[in-house]
Amino acid sequence: MRILVVGLDGATFDVIRPWAAAGHLPTLARLIEQGVHGELASTLPPVTAPAWSSFMTGMNPGRHGVFDFIRRRQGGFDMVNSSHIAARTLWQLLSEAGRRVGVMAVPVTYPPSAVNGFMITDILSPRQAEITYPPGLLKCYEDELGPYRISPDVQYSEGNEDAFVADLLMLMEQRARYALRLMQDHPWDFFMVHFVALDVAQHALWKFIDPDHPRHDPQAAQRYGGSLLTLYQKADAILARLWERLGSEDMLLVMSDHGFGPLHGTVNLNNFLLQQGFLHLKRDAATRLRYALFRRGITPSAAYRLLVKLGVQDVVVRVSKQARNAVVGRFLGFDAVDWSRTQAYAMGHVGQVFINLRGREPQGSVAPEEYEAVRRRVADALCQLPHPAADRPLVDEVILQEQAYQGPHAGQGADLLLIMDGFRYIAFPMFASDMRLVAPQVRGDSGCHRLNGILLACGAAVRSGVTLSGARITDLAPTILYRLGLPVPEDMDGRVLIEMFEPGFVQNAPVRKVAGEVVTRRPQHEWQPDEAAEIENRLRGLGYLG
Repeated sequence: MRILVVGLDGATFDVIRPWAAAGHLPTLARLIEQGVHGELASTLPPVTAPAWSSFMTGMNPGRHGVFDFIRRRQGGFDMVNSSHIAARTLWQLLSEAGRRVGVMAVPVTYPPSAVNGFMITDILSPRQAEITYPPGLLKCYEDELGPYRISPDVQYSEGNEDAFVADLLMLMEQRARYALRLMQDHPWDFFMVHFVALDVAQHALWKFIDPDHPRHDPQAAQRYGGSLLTLYQKADAILARLWERLGSEDMLLVMSDHGFGPLHGTVNLNNFLLQQGFLHLKRDAATRLRYALFRRGITPSAAYRLLVKLGVQDVVVRVSKQARNAVVGRFLGFDAVDWSRTQAYAMGHVGQVFINLRGREPQGSVAPEEYEAVRRRVADALCQLPHPAADRPLVDEVILQEQAYQGPHAGQGADLLLIMDGFRYIAFPMFASDMRLVAPQVRGDSGCHRLNGILLACGAAVRSGVTLSGARITDLAPTILYRLGLPVPEDMDGRVLIEMFEPGFVQNAPVRKVAGEVVTRRPQHEWQPDEAAEIENRLRGLGYLG
């Protein structure tokens, strides 16, 4: 018995269901009809790095320690990597049990770890680094399949839609060919391949399929409205090719880490905190000058618009970190914050707010005994943030840290997590894009993440034509272990989705538990400066760092 997992980053039933019903996605339609399917709840916030880390560990970020693409430092950050996951992963557990695994392109797997099989790492991998275990795994395929691609080569901007979509289609096709060849050449009990293209495409192209989007242009939609469907159809055709490789005793599981929907604008939360007196700037002359220039439009948003106008936005993400920082440093940023007087600040691209807590933050100003009162005042103020297009508050819900995270690393997460107009608005990830409270997304993105992704499964012992409810991304690791006949560690937050399986199978194979293991973080991978610059630039090019 084998399990094949296909990760379609950002895939959503909001488009799959109508397109499948219309006959455009026959493979996904067959999966819905012949197997089980349902929405899959993501992490808070629904961001790629913590979501996939939760999938592979069966734990919430408070246990595994990954909360975003970046690890926050007061006013700064570094990028996460696999060594920051403080828990055993699904492929480690399977390897320890003697199962043969193949892991391909799953986010937060670089640097690769030793497994009983092979691993190819993810979009957070430097291009010149060793990205496989065992080393050199892909070299024998390059003449036939071409050099393996980690990420897209074309950054979206208005006017390059055709080149952008063509590049994503090529990326998907090459990854599928590598996956099919590796499935053929290597023995496996568990194989997983991840495709990032749908996530990247939906960030850029959502406005073309949504007539209610504020940036919807009917004329442009007539020309490019089918582009997203074309990419989903490519994924559907790849699914069919992968499914054909399975036998009658095998299981196919298709999933996404989060869903997708329209993005209407970006909120400069630090501007609001500055206006409300929770964040303060330094009083020196240089900072006052930078603030004055920022108010007059010398901002990251203005700079990016100029780069797009010149047609060089693809080149900029490849310049050195030193050169880029020299430019970015001229704008108003976290280095201008007076931390001795600041009580709260925002960092993260969905809506994460941190209290400047003494003892946790390097220059914390809020005493532990004042924490709850300050957090409540900040939350109450954020609930009054006005909606730019409606007579109501912009913030739907403020989620407290302890509501989102449990475990030894929970205190590293945001103190407040915001949901703004059903995720139609997200935060600018760094200090601010410009002086407005609410602004258009700097890169022109028109789509963004939602809480519910997708789950579909079909195969031996899986029920037929059943709709699941209440599944969470943390449930998949224990469910996969169970289906492969292995016990589930008790420290996993997820549960076995026994409702996926035939009652007779469940009756004959009760869930077995085993004690979890205390895991200390393995030796931390230290990014080399050029590696860190490359990954940071890639994340900026994809919109995750502004």
